[in-house]
Amino acid sequence: MPAQRISDFETWREGYGGAIVTVYVFGTTTKASIYTDEALTVAAANPQTLGTLNLGGRTFGKLAQPIYTAQAVSLDIDSTDQTGAIRPALTTLVAADASQATVQARAGSQDIQFRDILDRVVNAEDHGVFLPTSDPDASSATNTATLTAAIGVASANGGGDVVIPGGTFGFTQVTLSAGVRLVGQGHEATVLQSQTGDSVITVGGDEAGLAHIKIDGVDNQSGSVGLYAKAKDFIRLDDIEMKNFETGIHMQGGRKAQWHDVDIDGCGTGAKLHGDNDASGGADGDHFMFNEWDGGIVQNCTTAGVQFSYVDKRCWHNTIKNVGFESISGVALNINGARFTDLYGCWWTGCTTNFAVDDDDDTDAITENTVIGLFFRGGSLSGGAATLTGTCQDVVLEAMNISDVDFTLTSPTGNILVQDCIEDSDVTISGQGTKYTRWRRVNEGRSSGITTDATATNAWSIDVQPGQIGYLDARVLGNRRNGTTIAQYHRVAKISRPGSSSAYENQTANFTVGGVLTGGTSGATARITADSDSGATGTLTLRDIVGTFADGETITDGSGGSADVNGSLSSGGNAVIDQADTLGTDHEDVTGWNAAFAVNGTKIELQVTGAASTTIEWVVDVKAVLS
Repeated sequence: MPAQRISDFETWREGYGGAIVTVYVFGTTTKASIYTDEALTVAAANPQTLGTLNLGGRTFGKLAQPIYTAQAVSLDIDSTDQTGAIRPALTTLVAADASQATVQARAGSQDIQFRDILDRVVNAEDHGVFLPTSDPDASSATNTATLTAAIGVASANGGGDVVIPGGTFGFTQVTLSAGVRLVGQGHEATVLQSQTGDSVITVGGDEAGLAHIKIDGVDNQSGSVGLYAKAKDFIRLDDIEMKNFETGIHMQGGRKAQWHDVDIDGCGTGAKLHGDNDASGGADGDHFMFNEWDGGIVQNCTTAGVQFSYVDKRCWHNTIKNVGFESISGVALNINGARFTDLYGCWWTGCTTNFAVDDDDDTDAITENTVIGLFFRGGSLSGGAATLTGTCQDVVLEAMNISDVDFTLTSPTGNILVQDCIEDSDVTISGQGTKYTRWRRVNEGRSSGITTDATATNAWSIDVQPGQIGYLDARVLGNRRNGTTIAQYHRVAKISRPGSSSAYENQTANFTVGGVLTGGTSGATARITADSDSGATGTLTLRDIVGTFADGETITDGSGGSADVNGSLSSGGNAVIDQADTLGTDHEDVTGWNAAFAVNGTKIELQVTGAASTTIEWVVDVKAVLS
């Protein structure tokens, strides 16, 4: 047995100054052998007398130096207090029979047979020949038989891990029983290859899965599926890669899966995550619900990256976190009739279509298969297209970096809320662009500060964009720091700013008011709110401007209007307070304090005014509604 350190009384403990500590072999009255070194070569006195420390009328005790033992022991203190067993940890069972031994988890209270724990890990090489492809005697059929035997043993034990060594191994098909996982040495270290034009790994029961392994279809056999499951719950995937299959992963229903660091590469369709009853295959599928995928990359897929789809069962309440979609020539993410789908920290780059959102086409199931609740939070969209069609209720893009993306909104019923996002000038919006709604959380905020004089001081402001109108609602509190005087104000204001204007020439077709204007060279976009048309020349009034239109470039709208820009875009002028009001009655202990909205160029400010030689603490809470 190894040495163990007896940690009791290594630090000062109150009430034990000068105590006598005797170390007994546990369960006996025999004194244990104790030592002052971990190698157990320098014997220590037994019993030990603790040192004494007096501090503030209190007494503390401590061992003079650490002590060690190789036995299971208990401590006796002054023949009054006793400890329970202090046991050294086992490091080997060589030449020992521990088949009846029991253990407890650190957080558990029940004894578990040691043998039962060991049975949860099955080494595939213990159950047949298992040879890598580099071995001249390697056989896919032989390796498959070995895997099947090992899976059978794990299944008979109630589930467990089938451990596969490092290397590349050929096989055909296997089915994972409930609770059984195939576990390799890392998804780049252990590779299972199969060129079967069918489901290569089938999940046959709940709580099965894969870990630290790559499943490689080699040459995208027609009909090949890397991992298939139907109506199986709690599927566990950890540090895996599915590569070179017609379909990487196909789920016909299933719930509460937990996937971590799952990569998909070079498949036709990366993952079909479907609510599917499988009407043609037994009608024993299920909803696809409450599943979570955290970490990984989906790349180089030709048809689709990931599909969340209502087939004939719900596809609801699913989450993807920190997954990248890269270099996908089809649709990277397809949301077909799925509801309450959340994506956190995901990114898209080099994809033809980043995402496509639409309802399912079964009009008899609209209570289940229209898109409601699609939330993108964080991450980025770079290049490619994004299409939104159908219901699109509660679709939100929040805190994303969006660059060079072409959005097409084909008559969505709901607005697409783009909140606190950064968009570059290459972002374009076509179709029903009025449904693309931008919002920044800065439009609602609280500030606090102090004044020490009677000067109007900016406490909050907002930069009004050309063509924007708004309604501001402010509640203001003033509280004198070194006195009891206070003030309370409720201010509202209606605000606006004229739209920017752009002169044009060489018009070949009339513009349509309400359409989205796009610069042919710059890619800048804007909403047309008025057109002063003089034939070949004229002036457009614009709002919702993204980017900068270039002098001389051709500008078009979605209805065929076309002309060339003549000069630079006007600024739109200063912001305007159209109406300012006081709600309720001001409470003001000292005449002269004040809170009021004011114009400062393109900004509207909420200014507070205190009093000379008086320190006033101000709290300002403003809500802004802008259009």
